[in-house]
Amino acid sequence: MEPKLESSAVAIRGRGLGRRFGRRWALAHVDLEVARGEAVLIAGSNGSGKSTLLQLVAGLYQPTHGSVEVLGRPSHEQRRTVRRSLSLLAHDSYLYASLNARETVKLWAGLVGRPRSDAELAALLEEVDLADPSLGAVAGFSAGMRKRLSLLRVRLEEPQIVLLDEPFSALDSAGRLMVESWIRELRAAGRTLLIASHSIERSARLCDRGVVLDQGQIIWRGPASALAKRKMEPR
Repeated sequence: MEPKLESSAVAIRGRGLGRRFGRRWALAHVDLEVARGEAVLIAGSNGSGKSTLLQLVAGLYQPTHGSVEVLGRPSHEQRRTVRRSLSLLAHDSYLYASLNARETVKLWAGLVGRPRSDAELAALLEEVDLADPSLGAVAGFSAGMRKRLSLLRVRLEEPQIVLLDEPFSALDSAGRLMVESWIRELRAAGRTLLIASHSIERSARLCDRGVVLDQGQIIWRGPASALAKRKMEPR
């Protein structure tokens, strides 16, 4: 059992958290606290509940039982307020297939109230190697290109809390190093991170603590460095 944190120090708090889809429990009886400025790695095999946990924190789902709070607010009940404080990188990129990269980023910047000049947009796209206008519409992008563009949205939103679902998947070596660098920047800026990943060793280097889910329940928790040494076998 983890020691309880003072409410003012908690970024994310889940109590008896569970979510059922039909007859299947994707998550059950999960208690989890993440301190402000802390980075926690969520590990587990496919179908263990990692994505569901992040989606509950983000307020995309209402818990079947239990509760989840973000910065002291009920995540689902105060979804709009909570949404302004966090950003979720989900499996689905939710990109507009007919837009190109520049049009996408310009749209996002406007939606989050942080409009950027053409020069700033070009610099952002250069960071993710998507500045070439000849790349065309997102519909023709590879999975890795879509992932890099989705990651750029997280940077645009400048959230207090960052939820990353498999941030290293579909990326080449350069892309994975870029994500590592970004996560370190977020940590240096005091952001709170919850990272669900199969890349245990890589992710553990960037996190304080680790949690292992199995069939929707927490079966292990401890220092991220210890999780990196734990044998994790995908099912």
